[in-house]
Amino acid sequence: MRAFTPLVIGLALVGCKKGSSSSSAGDTSPGAPSSSTDTDALWAMAPEGAMVGFVVSPRALTMADNGWQDVRAMFAKAPELAMVNTMLGAQLTKVFGKAEVTLADVGLAPGKGGAFFTLSGGGGIAVIPVADRDKWVAATKGTKGADSDKIGEATCKTISGSYICASTEDLFGKIGKGAKLKDGLSALGTRGDVEVVAAIPVGKGISAAGVMQLARGNVVMRGTVSGLSSQVGSMLKGAQIKARTDATTAGFGVIGIGPMMASAPPLPIVAGVTLADLGKSISGPVTLHIPAGVLDVDIRVPVSDPKPAATLIEHCMDLPALANAGATYSDGACHLNVPTLGYQIDLWVDGQEVRIGKKGAAKPGVAVPMTKIGEEIAKTEAAFSFWGRGTVMGQMPTPMPEMPTVPTEALMMIRGISVLNELGGAVRFASDDKLEFIYTVRTIWSNPDDVVAKIIAITPEMFFNNKAGDAAKAIAEASPGSPFAADFKAGTGGLMAPMAVAGVLAGVAVPAFMDYMKKSKKSEAALQLNKLAKHAKVYYVENATFPTGEAPTTPVQKCCEQPGGKCAPGGAAWLNEAWTKLDFQIDEPTLFQYSYKSDGKTLDAEAIGDLDCDGTSITYKLHLEADQGNPTAAITEPAPNTD
Repeated sequence: MRAFTPLVIGLALVGCKKGSSSSSAGDTSPGAPSSSTDTDALWAMAPEGAMVGFVVSPRALTMADNGWQDVRAMFAKAPELAMVNTMLGAQLTKVFGKAEVTLADVGLAPGKGGAFFTLSGGGGIAVIPVADRDKWVAATKGTKGADSDKIGEATCKTISGSYICASTEDLFGKIGKGAKLKDGLSALGTRGDVEVVAAIPVGKGISAAGVMQLARGNVVMRGTVSGLSSQVGSMLKGAQIKARTDATTAGFGVIGIGPMMASAPPLPIVAGVTLADLGKSISGPVTLHIPAGVLDVDIRVPVSDPKPAATLIEHCMDLPALANAGATYSDGACHLNVPTLGYQIDLWVDGQEVRIGKKGAAKPGVAVPMTKIGEEIAKTEAAFSFWGRGTVMGQMPTPMPEMPTVPTEALMMIRGISVLNELGGAVRFASDDKLEFIYTVRTIWSNPDDVVAKIIAITPEMFFNNKAGDAAKAIAEASPGSPFAADFKAGTGGLMAPMAVAGVLAGVAVPAFMDYMKKSKKSEAALQLNKLAKHAKVYYVENATFPTGEAPTTPVQKCCEQPGGKCAPGGAAWLNEAWTKLDFQIDEPTLFQYSYKSDGKTLDAEAIGDLDCDGTSITYKLHLEADQGNPTAAITEPAPNTD
């Protein structure tokens, strides 16, 4: 629903009700809500056949409503966001008739929760926290009736005090018959202010559960996914470790890329060293540590054979990217200078480790407390983990270079980064096919309101003219017990850790996940053609022939031309005699179109689909023939990387 868009943004960026300047500061890491009564009542409305459930507690909606107003207030005060604020206001006015919108303005009640359920056979049910039916129908441009309303294609009714919308009338009779969906939360062992459960019929079945736990300006997400391909889990499960931390930790990272690099291709890097040589030498996860209060980094890569790395480092000047950065080699290390930061990065081999950082006596960091959620992530044996706290508005070790004019885009970017004070996450494999994850985001709104106002008053221009650090220092000194005081003490480097790990994940894990999702989509064709083959074999054994005739591409309209990029289930097209004789049709949304042709002696069928809706289709082919009365089947898959 359009009304929930600003709520989600507010929840993600702020996620809390307003606080006063006397609010308790310190560690604001959120935990499980004190009561789950309200969310349990919403889960109890889950319909029969529910595949995915999404429940938002009354507390979460109230926090989101207030949070959204805080974000809009910042937009109004920040000159560099004026254009965005104007555009946003125009869009809200177009939809709701006014630029400043609250839940109450669209007829919703902040004190009520909401839910949304999708069904395995298609369709969905939404439980909407409507307090003023007239306002809600008007805001959504619906049509009010005596006993029910029409909102788009959905029918909405008030049932037992709850305003419920369903995609089709028959779904109202299924409400409350799928409450067991909530049992999926038991895999987490905790509850949240926002809860999600999914049971997806892909392959052997994928089950997932997740919660969001909220505090002022702070969101923690916890979740688990089971039924994944065991290939990645079996590869990474044995390479999970805890992070390296000490009393000065402002940021850390663990990147389990060793198993992935083990199969790297033999591409030459420098003379005598290939990517395969380097990949096979990595013996464990890469670890990253950033101390507080100093601009420093300590990256360690364990290696079983240090020779490939040592050779690479010795010839680092032969790499164009490093040569362009002024790389030099001396004292057994490759040296890279970053003049704008007044910092030198060294690469060297130390025993069975490749080190990246400052060779020799590095400047010690300062003691700074980790948050509770940061400590939890650090103690998690994970394949990937990252955490960092700090502020981009800290004092830089060297002045920023003078810039006569700063592009608006750069000012907007600095403003966006400046509201973040803590980022973290971890992914661990509990078994080959089950992963668990935890993520956290904390913003400036975790501080008392007077501190927030002072931080927002620091403009991005002050960052570029080297005045932001002094202004931030004054804020930290005036509020020594606030989260921002510890963030300022952590410095500007802490947030580099999660950003660095996120960059690696984007380059390694995301493509791997997308490839897995493509394989999951492809599995539909193989499963359906296998089902068709079984039915055809039974028919042949009973009739000594395959059903003769031809069934053209079914459905006729391409899936990418239909809503959601999927072909609608059922329909008259499946009443073709060939399909009915084989008792074959697809009763759920599909990504493929199917065709059939047989002369009685042989049978050929195809599944054609454009998985990305990019105009490139792939085809799965099924061929059956009988040898001395024994029908046999063969499925031909499309060539790799043709989709």
